[in-house]
Amino acid sequence: MIIRFPDAPKGTKAGASKLDILKGRIRKTAGRLMNLLGLPGAINTVQIDDEVSGQTINVQVGDLFVRLTVNGRDYYFNRFTGRLDGTGSGCD
Repeated sequence: MIIRFPDAPKGTKAGASKLDILKGRIRKTAGRLMNLLGLPGAINTVQIDDEVSGQTINVQVGDLFVRLTVNGRDYYFNRFTGRLDGTGSGCD
């Protein structure tokens, strides 16, 4: 006796269109290519107050560096390469 499984539903559960899926795949492929080329990711200036952990995270984008501050501790990243350039204590 052969028991057949029901056919899987076609498409996505969230109702994404074929165009949405195509755009997502293009973005993912572009991201992979940028990672292979070693290009840094984009980030904006923002302050995050995490209520769960109680941490305050601040991102400040400058002309040459991006400063990431976590609870008063600064981490400096080269704006163009994304590499960690140094650390320090916040003096704000």
